[in-house]
Amino acid sequence: MPAGGLSNADTPVDFDAIDGRPVDLLFVLLVPEAATDEHLELLRQIASMLDRADVRDRLRSAQSDEALYQVVLDVQNGH
Repeated sequence: MPAGGLSNADTPVDFDAIDGRPVDLLFVLLVPEAATDEHLELLRQIASMLDRADVRDRLRSAQSDEALYQVVLDVQNGH
């Protein structure tokens, strides 16, 4: 079963991103080796969510772990 985590970094980190901007939203996925299709679907969902400026803004302004999680739930539920 996949597991994931999300963090909103207090100080952005230089990850040598293509756009040259530091990273402040970090997702971690732990997926069983045999779950390649599931892994790709999870990556698609995360990319789709982060493609929206309003969602990125909500994630960045979240003040707690619970608030971060609530943003993800809201997006998944179409809010």
